[in-house]
Amino acid sequence: MITKLYNYRSGESVVPKDQLQGVCNILSSVNPHVRKNTVSEIREVILSGLAIQGWSGAFRIDVASKITISSYKDGIGLCLQTGNISRIYADLLKLQSLYLKGKIKAGIIILPQKVLAIKLASNMVSYERLVGELSIFNQVISMPLVIIGFNAEELL
Repeated sequence: MITKLYNYRSGESVVPKDQLQGVCNILSSVNPHVRKNTVSEIREVILSGLAIQGWSGAFRIDVASKITISSYKDGIGLCLQTGNISRIYADLLKLQSLYLKGKIKAGIIILPQKVLAIKLASNMVSYERLVGELSIFNQVISMPLVIIGFNAEELL
């Protein structure tokens, strides 16, 4: 898959370069045949690749809750979002909560680019929409983030 990166509040300078490169390498090795209902396949391949690189599985944001983010490694929280657009705002809040509690120093959000999102499902979250809306929340989302949008090569 092809990736685009968006640097929010100096996220690229906070996320260790080897971690960021590792995540991008996983995404570049994924190139499914794009069709409806391949979302779970894409998620599984990405999460498996993250696990191989030492990223955790689901990571609880608080011991008193079952609310989780997709993964965690060395002070970096990661959310892989391939669902409805409404879910990305929950991911932002979860990462911001971890950041304010001092549990993470930055976050990574991985999501499909618009062209791919349209092919995979209706009303799916997209890189372009999140990047376009982040400025609306600049007083609320104060943490460093790297937003990574992925796209299938066949759609370029």
